[in-house]
Amino acid sequence: MKLIEIDFNNKTLVIFITAVIWAANFRSTFKNIDSHMDTGSYSALKFDPDLILLKNVLSCFFFLLYFLELNLNKSAYEKKSSKKNSLVNSILNLHQTPTTTEKILFYLKVGLLIISIYFIEELYFIMANNHILDRIICPVRNLGILLPLLVLAPILLKKKWSLYKHQYAPLIIIFMCSMSLIFFNVFKIKRFSLIYNLNFLFYLLLFILMGIEMILIKILVDVLYVNIFLILGIKGVIGTFTFMIINSYYDKKGFFLLFDKLLSFEYDEMYEEFPLCYKFFYVFSLLILQYLKIVVINIFTENHLLSLICITDIIFFPLYCIERFLVEGFKVSNFASFNFNTLIGIINAVLMLIFNEILELKFWGLDKNLKKNIDKRQQEDLQSSERHTATEMINIDEDNGYYYGVQNNDDTIDSAVE
Repeated sequence: MKLIEIDFNNKTLVIFITAVIWAANFRSTFKNIDSHMDTGSYSALKFDPDLILLKNVLSCFFFLLYFLELNLNKSAYEKKSSKKNSLVNSILNLHQTPTTTEKILFYLKVGLLIISIYFIEELYFIMANNHILDRIICPVRNLGILLPLLVLAPILLKKKWSLYKHQYAPLIIIFMCSMSLIFFNVFKIKRFSLIYNLNFLFYLLLFILMGIEMILIKILVDVLYVNIFLILGIKGVIGTFTFMIINSYYDKKGFFLLFDKLLSFEYDEMYEEFPLCYKFFYVFSLLILQYLKIVVINIFTENHLLSLICITDIIFFPLYCIERFLVEGFKVSNFASFNFNTLIGIINAVLMLIFNEILELKFWGLDKNLKKNIDKRQQEDLQSSERHTATEMINIDEDNGYYYGVQNNDDTIDSAVE
């Protein structure tokens, strides 16, 4: 019997594909791996307002996919809407046609949610600096995202807050590891207190917002039944207008220097130009990535996106080591920091896989309350109940003087008689 098993199927494959694309997108944002690993920040494509504008303009074309999907699945879509008593009715929990006011409020609700997730996502991709070597930001990220997922998700999604053994144990360990890693960085890495003073609180707030974004996406796709392509198209329109205004005030270097002042980067005048291939891959991967993010949350839960991010760290780390240490010849500046932070990063990724039931532990009863095992027991109970009901009906009929014929060897069947 296997003690550990990966629940690997077409659905979970989406998580690993998204993690690979996320890692590739992150690597395409910078040219020199030496500068990217320093505390502070670096010249990166994510600070190019022209590319962000281009990404948002291209996102508007998701509207075409939305209308194409509606046309190809018109009958199925209408049937689904009818079954749910129409989209607006479903949300408002009404059995009558909603009024104009109710429709307006519904559309305002959807609009505000999409505006919120757009700006949170844009802030994250522009301002978050994920360090893979020192991993200074990673424990802050894990704590920041987990807080709203555990506290706000049950309230906003109106679901019962309950955790099983295979879930609360990994969460406790993740919190302990992340806190110990933060304290380790504070006392053992001098650059941490130098750079991440007030910025520490800023990053914590940024990742809390990221956790809220995951919940809002879940509400849009699972509660409000808003089409994914429609969400992306509206985000594209919002971003296009936003960065048309920004680009009228800032050029590329000015936009970079703006964040240089906001985040107190360790190095100044790091602005540099990038090859066209970098820019193309960055925009293209970002378009795919923002689509896959919503798909993962829609197929699974908002918690799975944090697992995905941890997997991204694990995927990128060996590639980083090869490039930095073997190709470019850099040395590890702090072995204690390198080893401890790397170990915690791997542990957190594995624990998040266990929490989200992608990695199954088949010992100490840790697999008893996996969702698929609960569903299996419910199905068995239902079948047992149906068999029991059928037996009771037969007994009642027999008590009333009925019996049922059986197949004889000569292929004749006795008739039921009174």
